[in-house]
Amino acid sequence: MESAESFFIELLNPSDDQGKRMTALLQATFDVIAESGFEGLRTRAVAERAGVNIATLHYYFPTKQNLIEGLAQFLGAKFVTIHGPAPDPSGYLALDRLRQEFSDGRYYSEHQPKMLLVMQEFTLRGKRDPEVQKIVDMMYGHWRRGLQKMVTAGIADGTFRSELNPEEMLATLLCVFSGAGSCRGNEFDGVQREIERWLLTGEVWQATRGAKQ
Repeated sequence: MESAESFFIELLNPSDDQGKRMTALLQATFDVIAESGFEGLRTRAVAERAGVNIATLHYYFPTKQNLIEGLAQFLGAKFVTIHGPAPDPSGYLALDRLRQEFSDGRYYSEHQPKMLLVMQEFTLRGKRDPEVQKIVDMMYGHWRRGLQKMVTAGIADGTFRSELNPEEMLATLLCVFSGAGSCRGNEFDGVQREIERWLLTGEVWQATRGAKQ
């Protein structure tokens, strides 16, 4: 896990000139898609925005598909390394993990909306492009596994209600967090409160209901 995070940190903040040029190209691609969607993705526009010629772009990314795959890693690195403020510890690890997801969603919506826009573009493009769908499945797969571990641990340690179906619980959380970009202001607080009321055992709900969300 530490080596994977180190890779993502290096991808976003490379220390060598070659890495910096690659990151500049990926950032330019990210910005173009955030502004114009995949339909507006032109390699020449990316090269111009990054301040290099088209030959340099093709040296690092010989095809547009290579560029899109590189962007997927770049976007994944952002989601892995950029987070909202950590919640106050509740004494329940699974609950803290759940609250961090809400903090992240609120932070992306308010301060990093381009991340959500580009992720949405990947999702829409994947419905028409099987190769892009493979990339989307890879990104969602990593996130899904993390939430699945949270659900499993939360049920095992008595934080989450054991009578709930774990797969249905996971599916609901994925849908809620996927739609977090549409929430505004206090809507996050209301959704978070109701999800906690649904997931938490009575004992944990009573013990934490007065804690800061």
